[in-house]
Amino acid sequence: MHLINVPTLVKALNLMLRKTALLTCLTTATLAFSMIDAACAAPPAVVAVNREIGLSVTGNFEDLTRNIGHNYNVRPTWFSDDNYQSQRSDRIHQTGWTPGFRADAQYMFDTSIMKHLYAAATFTLDDGQTEDSRKTYWHVQPASGSAFNDHARYQAGQNRSGINVTGEIGKGFLILNDRLLIMPTIQGGYRAGGANTFTAYGKGYIGLALHIDYAITNRLVIRGRAGWAQFLDTHTYFGSNNPYAHDSRPEWSGDIALDYRMTDRVHLTGGVRYTYLNYGRARQTAYTPFWNETDSANGINWRNGVQLRLGVAYQL
Repeated sequence: MHLINVPTLVKALNLMLRKTALLTCLTTATLAFSMIDAACAAPPAVVAVNREIGLSVTGNFEDLTRNIGHNYNVRPTWFSDDNYQSQRSDRIHQTGWTPGFRADAQYMFDTSIMKHLYAAATFTLDDGQTEDSRKTYWHVQPASGSAFNDHARYQAGQNRSGINVTGEIGKGFLILNDRLLIMPTIQGGYRAGGANTFTAYGKGYIGLALHIDYAITNRLVIRGRAGWAQFLDTHTYFGSNNPYAHDSRPEWSGDIALDYRMTDRVHLTGGVRYTYLNYGRARQTAYTPFWNETDSANGINWRNGVQLRLGVAYQL
């Protein structure tokens, strides 16, 4: 009969309990770290670029064209020799590059019932010298005598300033293994500016936009945006008393950009935006009884714009 060594058995049981406790602690720690890693895992690249605040320097090109035609008919009843008809056409062309900056803040977030909700705000400012050129042509046909033609040109520099504030809300949809993000948004904003002023000719707008972001790599994302914005008041050439002066007109825009993640939080950003706005056609007729003069005029205005930008952003 073998006797059980009680002290040895106690030591073995104690060692076994210690090993079991150690394994339990290691298993618990491993699970905890796995849960933390899952909770803190980096979002997909196309989501990360929509969680940024950024600042960019910009170069802004604007090409504003106005074509205006006038038809005069002067027939004073008290002096027939002053009777004449004339046509005048004016082409006003304002073009040039102005420097500025752009500030962006955007964030994509989840709620308990919906994922990838999006909110953003953008502010741009530009100010600089542009070229103002005008060409005028006349054709005059007097009641007696031969007709004659003439023309004139004017060219000068002009300071132009402008601000633009835009807000967007929308929802993103991830596809292609989280490498492609498609996001429709609703946009609204306010634009103002003109010659030597940041606040004149202010006008609001509302519209829609579509964002498409694609992750070329985990660090590099190519971004696209197409937008429609309906301006509520376009301020045409003939002033506020003309019935066409407060016409609502659409602006179309297209963006392409790159976002490169240099560190875990700092991104290098750059892109180009093109905009086109047709202010529409305005017509006006004026009559002066003393000269028995009728002046009928019509004009059409449109604007092309390009914005180049380069900056940095901080990922939230």
